[in-house]
Amino acid sequence: MNSDSVLIVGIKGHVVCVRKSDGVELWRTHVRGSDTTSIVRDEDTVFAATKGHVYALNISDGAIRWVNDLPRLGYGACTMGSPNQGALAALQIIAQQQAAMLAAIAASSGAAAAASS
Repeated sequence: MNSDSVLIVGIKGHVVCVRKSDGVELWRTHVRGSDTTSIVRDEDTVFAATKGHVYALNISDGAIRWVNDLPRLGYGACTMGSPNQGALAALQIIAQQQAAMLAAIAASSGAAAAASS
């Protein structure tokens, strides 16, 4: 598999590899968590962060190489970067993560307001 021909998606505790040409899913790996899954790709490795854990996955098959539990840091949102990642890609990832956090805050605020009514 040519790693430039795939798109890596982080969503709801999963990392999914999709072929760019036709959208066919090539592999899917479950990682801890059920909310935002941040990802960054660096050569033949996909790094994913969710629920206070960072995973390194093989880009070819999604196999987990290692997990770091990031002890004592909690479960907050995580932003990642790579030396091989362009500045524009990093800004796009940050903007997507911020939008996801704002949507989650708005949803929980709406639920809290509805519950107190």
